[in-house]
Amino acid sequence: MIPQGLRPAGNWFETIISALIILVAVGFLVFVYARTGTGHLGSYPLAIRLQTAAGLDVGKDVRVGGVKVGSVSSLSLDPASYSAIVEISVRDDLSLPVDSTATVSATFLGEAYLAIAPGHSTRAAGPGTVLGKLPAKAVTPAART
Repeated sequence: MIPQGLRPAGNWFETIISALIILVAVGFLVFVYARTGTGHLGSYPLAIRLQTAAGLDVGKDVRVGGVKVGSVSSLSLDPASYSAIVEISVRDDLSLPVDSTATVSATFLGEAYLAIAPGHSTRAAGPGTVLGKLPAKAVTPAART
């Protein structure tokens, strides 16, 4: 039998390590919830064609009805029409109609995000769909000289 003063303090050490592991796991769950807004990790890609993407950056929120449903993946320029192509990832439990529209909006503090207004089509936009059509440019008659 080991005298009481010479017993190893393994029980306290194991308890502290276990508590730290639990804290890290809880911290990860809080991170996932804060990052996704729902704790849902699955998503699919969509592209949005906009006349301007001023204020948007990679990582900015994508919202429907004010609720975060995804994030901006990349921004590029269509050289043919000089329009912005915003690639986004959207939660895979959400299906947006193909006639949905998007605009760049800002919060009260000026934080830009992409706001999507769902359309009324019965067809859903699948992965890789490009949403948004630019308005046709008005043709002005040539001035007579």
